[in-house]
Amino acid sequence: MTGRDRVVAAYKGEFADVVPAYPIAGSFAGCLDGLSIEEYCTSPKKAVKAMLNYYERYQPDIMIAFNDLAKEVEALGCRVKYSDYVVPSIDQHILQEDKGKLARLEVPDPYRDGRLPAFLEQCEALSAAKFPSGLGAVLVGPWTIAMLLRNPELMCLDTIDDPEFVHELMRFSTEYAKRFGDAVLKTKIGLSYTDPTASCSLVGPDTYREFIKPYHQDMVNYFKAKKVGTTIHICGTTHQIHEDLVDVGFVAITIDLDQQADPALQVDQLDKLVTLGNQRGVVGIGNVDVTIFERATRAEIEAEVKRCIDTVGKRSRFVLSTSCELPPRANPDCVKWFMDAARDYGRVDRILSA
Repeated sequence: MTGRDRVVAAYKGEFADVVPAYPIAGSFAGCLDGLSIEEYCTSPKKAVKAMLNYYERYQPDIMIAFNDLAKEVEALGCRVKYSDYVVPSIDQHILQEDKGKLARLEVPDPYRDGRLPAFLEQCEALSAAKFPSGLGAVLVGPWTIAMLLRNPELMCLDTIDDPEFVHELMRFSTEYAKRFGDAVLKTKIGLSYTDPTASCSLVGPDTYREFIKPYHQDMVNYFKAKKVGTTIHICGTTHQIHEDLVDVGFVAITIDLDQQADPALQVDQLDKLVTLGNQRGVVGIGNVDVTIFERATRAEIEAEVKRCIDTVGKRSRFVLSTSCELPPRANPDCVKWFMDAARDYGRVDRILSA
């Protein structure tokens, strides 16, 4: 069976030959190809070549067009900081000193502004490659766009001191997320939004419900009207808002490790998501500990794969993945061990006969 067959089966609540599996790979693919992180994020032709080589090496069941989470706000004037070891970040937030600048901002043109056209070029090339796998693009969600425009610490204070500004900014960033999503859809590639700062490790469930959920709902409904499903990834702890995310209408939810003190909750988060997803027709994606991929032994990677597959058991609507993006300098062997363990331990005949 192809990777796409496996993914389609999971979305239908059925079983294929093995549990579909993929690591969340961005800059890692570039580093694997000898590129700097900046080269990978700024040169679409080099990025595409790196992703093609990555696919040939690992044969994941899902391929993603993904470089960094800074490009959306960079197109609005934020300054990006590159590193040799970690993913790009923002070191100058354009609304930090004067939130009144929001009134003068215009939603960027995906075909003209910043690195957005380069990302669309990357999407087109990956779409044209016709991988026998699922294919999606990772875009930044509205809350994280807003957070990076304003400054995360100030944005959290704004939810208390100036909630109307937060809603105004969220309306703007949601329109931006939708406009960029429309452009990506024209490349015939699926939509996955990452909104890492919507984590309950950072803002809490009440903040999610008041300031983020309405805009996630708006975005999902917008694409649902076009018969397009959307996936969401939020970092850190999210089990408090799993039902909210399902209510919003995301077709798949990918989770990180639980960042609370009790290590038992790490498994609980995956179990809760898969239980809810199987009840409500939503795919759960997760959540092999990605923080160990620079140093883990084969046995440690296998143990993490087994933890996830054993937690899910005989339930369907599940895709095995890493808890977040692979570190750019991950050990390539760890990624191979992940895929090998997924193919071996994730055999459906083994799972169903257990």
